[in-house]
Amino acid sequence: MLGQGISKLQYIEQMKREGLNLIILKNDKRLYQSTRAGMLPLYQAISVFGISQLKNTTIVDKIVGKAAALLISYFQANTVYCSTLSVRGKTVLENHGITFRYEELAPEIINRYGTDICPFEKAVLDVEDPKMGYLRIQAKLQQLGLLDPVS
Repeated sequence: MLGQGISKLQYIEQMKREGLNLIILKNDKRLYQSTRAGMLPLYQAISVFGISQLKNTTIVDKIVGKAAALLISYFQANTVYCSTLSVRGKTVLENHGITFRYEELAPEIINRYGTDICPFEKAVLDVEDPKMGYLRIQAKLQQLGLLDPVS
């Protein structure tokens, strides 16, 4: 179990051992976890818990680019541990006072096929405001058919 007594990067190792891509902790208790890759798990956590319940959480994520960092900043997490952090994601976390640790710093987050920048990163390239980032990511998830259409 993740919680007290686990050093910084051990959170990442625990996530990998469990085959997870995202763990969200609050007060050293697991609030949410997902095996699914991509932006959907972070977005779903916001939908399920709301930003107030996610405030001051610890995020353990496989990949944090600018898009994920904007979502994390939107709900004001306290700390982020990740395997890979992008340069743009690092800047967003720094600008919002979120503590972070990573194993690898990457210049860009690339799409699943390795052919271009991640579509979520593209969607937020010109965004600095976390709420606007949330709205752009929501629109991209809808465009990709990953969310139910808004009625």
